Amino acid sequence: MKELFLIICLMKLFHYGMSIDYDGWLNIKIEHTLNCKDGKYCSRGNISLKSIRAGIATIEQTPFTKQHIEQLKEIAEIDGFYTVKTLVTSADNKGTELLSSVKARSFLENGLSDVINAWMLPNGAVTAVNFQVTNSSKALQHNKDGYLINSKFFLRYVEQAPVPDTASYIQKLEREREAREKGELKDNRSFLAKYWMYIVPIAIFVMISGATNPEPAGQAAR
Repeated sequence: MKELFLIICLMKLFHYGMSIDYDGWLNIKIEHTLNCKDGKYCSRGNISLKSIRAGIATIEQTPFTKQHIEQLKEIAEIDGFYTVKTLVTSADNKGTELLSSVKARSFLENGLSDVINAWMLPNGAVTAVNFQVTNSSKALQHNKDGYLINSKFFLRYVEQAPVPDTASYIQKLEREREAREKGELKDNRSFLAKYWMYIVPIAIFVMISGATNPEPAGQAAR
């Protein structure tokens, strides 16, 4: 019996571990609105993870050209936003499009450096991908291919809040109601706990009456 109980416990632990320890590949295609000839968005790069559990990402991004920088400066002059669209695909997800925006001026002043955060549920579903820039000031890095984009990627996990057991609570209230109707549920509260809603108004009325009708002062002795 002990061996059987141990096997059942191990099977439950194994099933629990499998349900929360999700793994698989993940791919995030990055698109933006700069220097796009056809359509509103065009490719900026790609982020790929062979293993979500390992969390090691490979980031490939196309350097900005002079035209990219000029358009970014034009957006920065009107204090506008640089918009990025991501297409998230995985073994269980054919594709989810997500949008994120940063201030164009901040992106320029930070030397085309940003932080990319992908927020994932325990089941492996990505709920958001957001881009951020720090407040540091960096110069643009330029080589023969163009202006380099410096990105850091982080995979964040979202902890789901516990779901209240509403059904059990409703069943409990229903059982208490039926017991009260049958007279099976005794009220063990004190006299004050039962009838406070009647006692408090009377007490307040007595206090107000005493304050508005004080006893007349005795006449002074002659």
